[in-house]
Amino acid sequence: MLKRCLLAVIVALLVTSSQIASAEDYDWSQAPRISSKAEFASYIESERRNKNTNKHRQIFHVVLINGLKVDTAEDFVNLVTVSVVNISGIRSTDGTAKLTYNIVEYPGTRVANAYLSRNQQQAWLNLNHEEQDLFNIAVGIVDEANKLSSEREKAEYIHNEICRHVKETRSENERYKTATGALIDGYAQCQGFTDAFYMLGRMAGLKVGRITGTTNNGTGHAWNWITFSDGKSYCIDVTNGFNSKSLYLFCATKETMQKYVSCDWEIIPNLQ
Repeated sequence: MLKRCLLAVIVALLVTSSQIASAEDYDWSQAPRISSKAEFASYIESERRNKNTNKHRQIFHVVLINGLKVDTAEDFVNLVTVSVVNISGIRSTDGTAKLTYNIVEYPGTRVANAYLSRNQQQAWLNLNHEEQDLFNIAVGIVDEANKLSSEREKAEYIHNEICRHVKETRSENERYKTATGALIDGYAQCQGFTDAFYMLGRMAGLKVGRITGTTNNGTGHAWNWITFSDGKSYCIDVTNGFNSKSLYLFCATKETMQKYVSCDWEIIPNLQ
């Protein structure tokens, strides 16, 4: 499923210069200098959470140093999990690269950002009608999750609610790659399960993230990670939990996950 998405993303790289902010138009002294994959993923995630919720397309300027390479669509998707990305820029002979990343954000990010906004009412109005519907569904789930006392209980409640309401599909409909398809339509690919858990987890005050990699048979796959208050992180693969006969990967360790999937493990903080 995700491999087809990645192919579509790579095709999206073939855009005209008018579709992307050019390197010459930006003051690169303002761009962060990034030296590791973990630092890169952390920076982009932080910026995505801070963007205005009514802007679906976001642009990031980054200077990569120490030979770090994140200059293909597949590199970028594997680190930060986005639906579409266009990349332009210049790689220097000294090992630095000035790159512009232009992404289209998942609705789960926008809805979570709106819910967590200081002015939630205005942020809700900035969402489109379907995102507002998604917001309202999400609030019902989060309100119930927040009645539970521990982080693990909240995470498991959210995991199980998604599994109760969503079925996996192999349809290439873009909706099913998002929380919209998952919670409004009831169908999702792995990206949709992942976006839904990410959105609900953040809304419930949990420290969660998304990650992309491949299964051991080479199929693209996406799942979540969660960091508890003790600083320890684990993986949560909701896609495999909706069917009781499937592999149940809730708060799984790296050792367990590596039996089934591979990814850039270093971007998950303190993974157990």
